[in-house]
Amino acid sequence: MLARARPGDAYRQSNFEARLIASGRDDLVLFCLDDLIDNLGLLEIAESRHDRAARSRVLTRCVTALTALEIGIDREAEMAESLAQFYGAAKSMLLDSIRAIDLEQIAQLRGDLREISAAFRAAKQGTMQA
Repeated sequence: MLARARPGDAYRQSNFEARLIASGRDDLVLFCLDDLIDNLGLLEIAESRHDRAARSRVLTRCVTALTALEIGIDREAEMAESLAQFYGAAKSMLLDSIRAIDLEQIAQLRGDLREISAAFRAAKQGTMQA
């Protein structure tokens, strides 16, 4: 049914489920970060089109991804507290965006998340090579 109503959403959902099933812990973190970054891009598009329904769906996915990232923080890791604060602040900003979206803040958040993702990928590669 979803495939007929919104084929793009159906594709994203099946891609999400396939990646989720095949993922380990580190892969899940990267997957959540990638999904969040992608959805922030979709949020920008939805806002530019004044599509309130799409904006609501995408905001929900963004908040869900941030919640998963918060829950998945290794509390023993050196950056745990910083990540918890960052994810919490990002979630608050997105929840505030239900009424009005600040596209500049969304773009900044997207850039910050790209940096976090790149750092996590580099750390993961270093661990795999060691």
